[in-house]
Amino acid sequence: MRRVTRRSGFTLVEVMIVVAIIGILAAVAIPAFQNYQNRSRRAEAFANLGAISKLEKAYFSEYSSYIVPVGGGSWPGPGAGTLGSAKRAWIPAAETAFANIGFRPDGAVFYDYDVSIDTSQCPLSDCFTATAYGDADANGLVSLVMYAQPDANGNVTLNPGYPALGLPLDPLSRAPRTNEVAVNDLADPY
Repeated sequence: MRRVTRRSGFTLVEVMIVVAIIGILAAVAIPAFQNYQNRSRRAEAFANLGAISKLEKAYFSEYSSYIVPVGGGSWPGPGAGTLGSAKRAWIPAAETAFANIGFRPDGAVFYDYDVSIDTSQCPLSDCFTATAYGDADANGLVSLVMYAQPDANGNVTLNPGYPALGLPLDPLSRAPRTNEVAVNDLADPY
């Protein structure tokens, strides 16, 4: 009686199928992971703009007007270096600029910050727009995250660096988003 032995292992076709499945999974997972990283970098801008808006409102409650950072804002940059996907140090010039409202981020930042008041729209300095400028996905395009505080009549200050972009818009109704931190989707979405 002769015994038939079969070698164990994988055939070339089986290995090729596994490699193809891994390639498909990687093609789906890697862009999703990169989007997740970009959104997590943008979370810094949401937190810091929320803090700036609270500090501005506290200042307004005491002095009946909002205030811009010393020197008219910080754009183009409290961070040392260029915008990108790497954190940058909060430099002394930014520290000085935002000292009048008491804002200082915790550690290094991905975004540059600015507060602007347009006295032609709000002559009583009773509206402001705070903006975070960044390039979280490192594609060379600047993205804007904004907080717009309107005055009692609904007037707002547009971003002086990118006035044509206007305010962030609601994705469904396309109405301007005020009194909340929002991404200006007319700029780079990250």
